[in-house]
Amino acid sequence: MGGEGTRAWWKRAEGWAEPPLKAAERYEVSAREDLAAFTLFGYRGRVAMRVTLGILLAIAIAHFLKLEMPVWAAISVLRVFQNDRTATVQRGLERVAGTLAGGLIAYGIMFGGASHAFVYIATGLVCAGAVYAQAVSRYSYAFTLVGFTVPLMTYHALTSSEPIGHVILMRGLEVLVGVAVATSIDLLTSRAKPQAPPKPWFAGMDAIFLGHALTVGIAVTLVPVVWTVFHLPGFEQTPITAFIVVGAAREGIGWKSLNRCIGCLLGAALGFLGVLMLDGNLWLWLLFVAAGLFLFTQVCFGGSVVAYTGAQAGIAFLLVVVQEPIPNLDLAAGVGRMWGIAGGIAMVMLVGLATWPIRRRIAERLTPRQAHEIAH
Repeated sequence: MGGEGTRAWWKRAEGWAEPPLKAAERYEVSAREDLAAFTLFGYRGRVAMRVTLGILLAIAIAHFLKLEMPVWAAISVLRVFQNDRTATVQRGLERVAGTLAGGLIAYGIMFGGASHAFVYIATGLVCAGAVYAQAVSRYSYAFTLVGFTVPLMTYHALTSSEPIGHVILMRGLEVLVGVAVATSIDLLTSRAKPQAPPKPWFAGMDAIFLGHALTVGIAVTLVPVVWTVFHLPGFEQTPITAFIVVGAAREGIGWKSLNRCIGCLLGAALGFLGVLMLDGNLWLWLLFVAAGLFLFTQVCFGGSVVAYTGAQAGIAFLLVVVQEPIPNLDLAAGVGRMWGIAGGIAMVMLVGLATWPIRRRIAERLTPRQAHEIAH
């Protein structure tokens, strides 16, 4: 009996280990192919150069307008630019609409000095709804921005003396700057590509994402409690990361987390190298930021399955090296932001493990053939 039990245990362990091992092998092969395709003057290099110049322009405009966090203008360029003028306009409109809607929802949650417990629960519910809506709606990216914006604003308001209206105004203007720059550059330098048929307004029931919504709702609600009890750094980045890791995780939360972890490690490593090497010289800072962005945007817009790694590397890099007052860099601020990202990933994985039985039951009840996907 003991031998049979041991063999059965090893068989189950091999079954659990097989998906992550396959994912790691797939990632390694794709990363090698992507690295081999790197170019300074080829097509990928030209696309990366346009995105890099757009990001630097957005940072300059946001800084000139004295916006609080030019990094959000920079990130907006990175995420809105599609190298396709029609797709970029559509994505830009959805980013603006989602940000404005998220700001209004955040204002409603915070209106009248709501209690912390109410803010936590309401923010978690909004994020859960947004995760599900972005999975089944035609306007997926707009709902992604709703789920991204609400915790960014409500949780910032809880830890800041600034009124919620001021926070909404600053984040909204930063996004508008980034969207305007990305759209302008793509309209001037890209062509419209054939568009796929539009998705239906509502794709119907998705049992997998009902489970994902449960995970992200609980994770976002618990973030302020855990971070307050243990006095952890990077509070504001944590719920955003928790939402993004789960959102649109069609290939599984594990695959998206793998891309996000590796991307964040690469981007943060290069960013912290700059923090240690640069001495406040504007021109050196500018060259360093441009070089890092040129590297990461080639991966981001390369079209491979590791493109999300490039996007996350670019975001992590920007979060470390774009701090006000430009070009001064604060190591502690960069470390705090990276801790927040790591904490968000850890929070999602832990809550995902805790909710796995109920998520599996939801999937089995609604779509039995998809039940195996719920474990990802």
